[in-house]
Amino acid sequence: MSLFFGKKEQLVIELFHQHLDAVEDTIKKLLDLIQSMENNNNDKVKELAEEVRKSETIADKIRRKAELEMYSGAFLPNFRGDLLGTIESLDKIANKAESVADEIDLQNLKIPAELFKDFENLVQKSLETYLALKDAAREMFEDFESASLKITDTEKFEHETDKIERNTIRKIFSMDLPLAEKIQLKKLVHRIADISDTAEDVSDRIQIILYKRKV
Repeated sequence: MSLFFGKKEQLVIELFHQHLDAVEDTIKKLLDLIQSMENNNNDKVKELAEEVRKSETIADKIRRKAELEMYSGAFLPNFRGDLLGTIESLDKIANKAESVADEIDLQNLKIPAELFKDFENLVQKSLETYLALKDAAREMFEDFESASLKITDTEKFEHETDKIERNTIRKIFSMDLPLAEKIQLKKLVHRIADISDTAEDVSDRIQIILYKRKV
């Protein structure tokens, strides 16, 4: 099932798609940053942290533009409110990625070699969770059934992220590291996993929209 929209609505949908791409780019830049940490190159880490911030700023600008278009009268009020809430929630995912980059950069965090692959996998799985969400978000304007299937994928990937999160924390506390460093690494793990958790929260919001549109 698909819906038909006017020119103003089509513009908002295009901006919505651009925002989805910008959020994805922010997470991908974060993955680049995590991968760069393997070589302990502080200058490269700082450079990539700034790239994450730039991507988040782009996402934020697109969000504001889409919201202004919606406030000018695009979509009926009930759907407009749902879409505004969705794009604001999506933007929080980019914010989460930026907060991870800030934590790594500003605190000059290091990832022990034994944990590097775990952190990389955690960001990669968070990205996969977001990509499933992105597909659901795009499909909610065109195909309700396809969007619902993608939401199921989002939940699956989020559960897989949870497993990596728990295993990584267990591994951290089994290592011979100062307690302060263990706590610092645990906090970083939680911040990264938050990306996936927030993506699942947005998928729940989209599922409610789909239920409402079917009624």
